Amino acid sequence: MSKQNFLIIPRHLVTLRFIELPSTEPSEIIQMADFQALKQLPYTKEEIISSYRNLGSYKKGFSSLMLVIVKRQIVEQIMTEALAKPDIIVFETELFYLNLLRLGIPRQDKLVMAIEIHKDYSEIIALDNKRPIFSRGFKNEEFFEELERSMVAYEREKNIRDIDEVAIVHQSDLSIENIKQNIVGYFKIPINYYEYKQDPNIFRLPLEINLLPKELIERQFYKQSYKEILLTYMLLLVMLAMMVSFFLFKLHERDRFIAMFSDKADRIQAEVDTLNNFIKKIDALKSQNKAGGLIMDILNESYKLIPGDIILSGLNYDGKDAIYYKGVTGDMSSVFNFVKVLEKSQYFEKVEVKYATKKEAGNREITDFNIACRINPVR
Repeated sequence: MSKQNFLIIPRHLVTLRFIELPSTEPSEIIQMADFQALKQLPYTKEEIISSYRNLGSYKKGFSSLMLVIVKRQIVEQIMTEALAKPDIIVFETELFYLNLLRLGIPRQDKLVMAIEIHKDYSEIIALDNKRPIFSRGFKNEEFFEELERSMVAYEREKNIRDIDEVAIVHQSDLSIENIKQNIVGYFKIPINYYEYKQDPNIFRLPLEINLLPKELIERQFYKQSYKEILLTYMLLLVMLAMMVSFFLFKLHERDRFIAMFSDKADRIQAEVDTLNNFIKKIDALKSQNKAGGLIMDILNESYKLIPGDIILSGLNYDGKDAIYYKGVTGDMSSVFNFVKVLEKSQYFEKVEVKYATKKEAGNREITDFNIACRINPVR
């Protein structure tokens, strides 16, 4: 038994028609099939259940259908007697037809009369070029009498063809030895016998007919839709939780980097304060010594030239002909303004920005720079 429960309605309990409808559009076929179902039996729409299998198009612009109609009372009685509530009610003839295709019994350019024998009932179906054109079901109490009636009913059909061969089909656990000889005597054409095992998972077959009442089908659909919607919301919640976790992680990383840069800025400020104290000491030393040398003059000049928005963190002399100014400022333009000031100084003949890099320090942006000044030898 499959995870889904199913019931099978045998052929002799339903009305079956093979019809052609002048359309190949699925939406139009549904409406036409419902209309045709009401025409077949003298019952109201509420008293019957109908379904169909689209057999394909054998004439341009037309669709061939296996149309099934059954009284709702019969379906409800079968459901009441069932041990479990069904998820689908399968039509025996559709299973028969699909098994014939699976066994390769229908033949191109031939008319095959197939008979499926069960323990309590049987069914006969005619296939012209693999297309079912006739079907009849009956109980087995009067097997050969019912077979005769079936053949008479077939011969009354319009545009019938002579039968090319007969196929007798039955499940492997059912013996038909007691009727084989009589069947051979009845038909005067080749007869082939086929055994098969019923697949317990019929849902793997391409079934199209479902005789479950429509209100139950809709209830199943809404139930399945609810499950799918619930699953979708659960997946969305998982994705949202992952996004929030990622955002919090990035926020934590940002705060960590800001704290690191703030700490570095504090250290730079401490070094700047030290440099300012050093410059003040140099200035005091110069005031005491009027005969200061070149470096003392440059230091003095630098102290005067440094704008208020520039904080020096280093002043280096390479021992030859270059002075390097290192520091920080709040704006990139202040670096270039400082360069212009240095270029006007008599002590330098060439001023060049080695680097000027923007950085985040706390909640503000700073520019770290290094300026190289070539000492003017003929000042």
